[in-house]
Amino acid sequence: MSERLPEQSQPILPSRPEQGRALIVVLAVMATLAALALLFSRGADRLEHDWSAQLSESSTVQVMVASETLRAAQMSAVEAALRDTLPEARINVLESDELDALLRPWLGDAPLPDDLPVPGLIRVNSRAALPVESLQRRLEGDGIRIVVDDHSRFSGSLSRTVGRLVLLGIGLVIATLGAALAVSLFATRAGLSAQRDIIHVLVQAGASDSFIARLFIGASARRGTVGGALGCAVAAGLWLIISIGPGRGTVGWSGALDGIIDIILLVALALCFGVVCAGAAGWAATRQLTDERKRL
Repeated sequence: MSERLPEQSQPILPSRPEQGRALIVVLAVMATLAALALLFSRGADRLEHDWSAQLSESSTVQVMVASETLRAAQMSAVEAALRDTLPEARINVLESDELDALLRPWLGDAPLPDDLPVPGLIRVNSRAALPVESLQRRLEGDGIRIVVDDHSRFSGSLSRTVGRLVLLGIGLVIATLGAALAVSLFATRAGLSAQRDIIHVLVQAGASDSFIARLFIGASARRGTVGGALGCAVAAGLWLIISIGPGRGTVGWSGALDGIIDIILLVALALCFGVVCAGAAGWAATRQLTDERKRL
């Protein structure tokens, strides 16, 4: 006698593979956009923190030179005062050709007039804060006037701009999850309408609304999770290319820790797609089944 093979269990609600694949593709595209928005927000936030840290450690001292004959003496006096105030600081006095390069974008390539009062510039890099008021009082006693720019104005503007970009990225993620919810609602209602006869038989057999709704919840959760995982994987691959390619050092991953944290967030985002799709399917199925029972 030939051994009889066990029959494979069949799903209660038959599905159409082509429709399921199409929904997964749509969800994967949505997840890719949401993941890229999330990664961009994270990258912009990291870049802003790096720039702000660099700006907070640097200052520019402008020496308002009274005349060209006193330039060398006054620049030397300011440099000496800075070295006394911050012995560990890196101090760089800009030469005349460097000053010309800074002014060229605004004044062009024409030579500057000899009587043009160009202030001297000194760059100061130090972790310690520069005591501006005491330094100004000290130099004013020698007849030297300085203006210190600690880049706080630029740093504040940068922080506000990046903050808006981060909020925009979070808004895009939320909007994409909302679109995934709408797609799941539509797919669940379409499935209920297409399989109305089978659902009617299940109701006649004593199946509760929650039992039937769980069938749609499981299918939607699987589609949402698979689509979310595919989209997040594509986004992670693109971000890896940015991190090691020409865009290296910008908004991409600058280290292994950044990549690990972002991957964890992408996994959470993929699970969010599954939860959102499952919740939408459960709500749509329960509501439509309740309406059907009222009509009957």
